[in-house]
Amino acid sequence: MPNKPFKGVIKLDVRNSVPDCEPYLPAKAPARQVGTCRLLLPRRSARLRLWSVFVLVNGLMAQELAPIGIVRGALSNCGANHLTLYDDDNHTFRFVTDGRTFIERDHQRVSCSKLCIGDRMEIVSDLSNEPGARYARMASVMNFEARQRLRPVILPRAPLHRDSPTLRFAPRGNIMFSGIVLRREKAGLLLRTRTDGEKWILLNYDTLFREDGLQVELSYLSSGTRVFVRAGADLDGEIKAYEVVWGEILSPSGLRR
Repeated sequence: MPNKPFKGVIKLDVRNSVPDCEPYLPAKAPARQVGTCRLLLPRRSARLRLWSVFVLVNGLMAQELAPIGIVRGALSNCGANHLTLYDDDNHTFRFVTDGRTFIERDHQRVSCSKLCIGDRMEIVSDLSNEPGARYARMASVMNFEARQRLRPVILPRAPLHRDSPTLRFAPRGNIMFSGIVLRREKAGLLLRTRTDGEKWILLNYDTLFREDGLQVELSYLSSGTRVFVRAGADLDGEIKAYEVVWGEILSPSGLRR
């Protein structure tokens, strides 16, 4: 290809030089003529494939990978081997399920068909081999019904009196009384004795009451009962009962030889 002759002027200063070419300008359509553009579209099968890829990419971009652990949200879709949730922040999570996934409602195992769209779910999430999804080990329907819990009524009871280990060889009290109960009160007993007449004996919180050898409460003692009292004098000189015993005296079943 022959070289074209140079028609420009070259000087030492660029301002005095003259270029040999004109500045590049984009092509323009002729005046009073509308520009046309021909777009070649693929066949119908190719368009459908492109559209399916577009929908799949958009779906993967909308879904997020659920964290490992406890995930809570509302059920949006449930199939034979997948489950989809969305949380309160509009994050969509996809889970893979299989025959080992335990789905429960009201503490009973159910199938995915028993679930309803919008149910609040709690899922135990774990790793999965499927990209963009987690494995659901357990899915539970959260029940928000307000149920009144009956609190057990704890009734106050009297403290249990335990015998001191020293009572067997060194019992308290050095005064013994035997008589019939004329009046019983919470503060004391009024006894009618054979030798000293009527005696008022104080009762304390640690006074022991025994009927037929068994420890009982003061309410088991009734007026007119013959009792045996082991008592002692306190610092004020008043008689205080340490133990009150009543009941039947058993006789031996046979004669001794």
